[in-house]
Amino acid sequence: MPPAVRSQNLSIMMTDIQGYSAAVAEASREDVVNLIRRHNRLMRPVIEFYRGTIVKTIGDAFLCTFPSATDAVICAIIIQLLLKEYNQRMTDSASNLNLRVVINSGDVTLEGGDIFGNAVNITARMEALDCFPGGSIGISESTNLLMDRTEIVAEKIGPKQLKGVPEPVNVYKVPLEKQKLNKLPVQLLSLVEKVINAKDLDSDSHDANARFNEWAQSVGSFLTQTNWGDNINKASKQIGDNFNKATKQIGNLQNSLAKTFGQKTVLEKKQTLNDASIKSRCKSGLIDLVILLLISLSLRGFWWPVQRVIYGPTTVSERSEIKNSSSDWERVNVDGKIHYERGRGAAEWIVEKNIYYPFILWWLYFALFWKLKQASPGQIASGNAVVTEDGETSLPINLVMKRSALYILSTLSIIGNLAIFFGEKKTLHDKLCSTRVVE
Repeated sequence: MPPAVRSQNLSIMMTDIQGYSAAVAEASREDVVNLIRRHNRLMRPVIEFYRGTIVKTIGDAFLCTFPSATDAVICAIIIQLLLKEYNQRMTDSASNLNLRVVINSGDVTLEGGDIFGNAVNITARMEALDCFPGGSIGISESTNLLMDRTEIVAEKIGPKQLKGVPEPVNVYKVPLEKQKLNKLPVQLLSLVEKVINAKDLDSDSHDANARFNEWAQSVGSFLTQTNWGDNINKASKQIGDNFNKATKQIGNLQNSLAKTFGQKTVLEKKQTLNDASIKSRCKSGLIDLVILLLISLSLRGFWWPVQRVIYGPTTVSERSEIKNSSSDWERVNVDGKIHYERGRGAAEWIVEKNIYYPFILWWLYFALFWKLKQASPGQIASGNAVVTEDGETSLPINLVMKRSALYILSTLSIIGNLAIFFGEKKTLHDKLCSTRVVE
């Protein structure tokens, strides 16, 4: 009896190089062979790492199967990152590898080392769609439903009528720039360089095999260490926990400030007002200091996970840990210990400095409360308020901004606040702004 026909639900990947036919027509046989060998050496180790089976190769095209839709799409992302780096380093654009990758998932028939079925036909037809040019990744709706959508970002294109397929098929694109891993890690850059610079690409030579084995082992080692998927999910959970803690702290502060903001000030409670005592002024200053410290610490806790999601880590102990190869990394020696520090762009530097040295935040804090309530939260709690020398309770915006800046300088220098014990017994900021604190 003939063996029973076997079928299996798999994810099918098809790849081809855009413009390959035109390149072949104009290139020598040796150039074409070398192009295909570079293409194969960049792709095969990644496909094999993600449990892919290369069913067949036809010139520039691969037909592969994967037991997991998530693994198939991640494999495609890594391959496109490798080829993107490869293309950027090539001086001859004719040698570029603009790979188109499409993935579909479904039931296939396995026979004689080949695969058949409607799922294979759909994959082949998807490869001809104009919406998937070279350098892109396209997936079908079945693959989108099966893959881990918390790990991979896909954008719906919509239904497409495929030749020989009765019903339209919804297709999606997988944009590289929106993935959690969207740049090639530095560990693989030198290996891309070796593939580019290899003079002897004869697959039968001892040196070529050694280089290929080094490449394959390095790719496998990196992907195992990185374990892209598991480690990103763990990091996301840790970032989420830190984010939730910071959000909770900020939420508590918001509630406290909202409650304080809703209280009546001394101006609304009393008709007769006197100059505030030194004791009550110290009390209000201490309360404001505690509030500002809590806000500043909460912002730091919030910034830490956000910075790492957007820009990546700022310091690593080993060069092999550097993931963002597009940034400038400086080797630093501190007490005999070597580590690497990442340079900051202008936007990141400005945000970071304002979070770690939040003078602008403090300035706005006092200016806002003095304009709206004529008292800071600490003053409201202590029964104080700010008025002009003439007793006016409505403070103009330029006055509160000036007083806020001088108050922070007086507090930081201490000397400005110590002036309350001498002469007119007025702080520097009150004297320069013609204001006074009442209770």
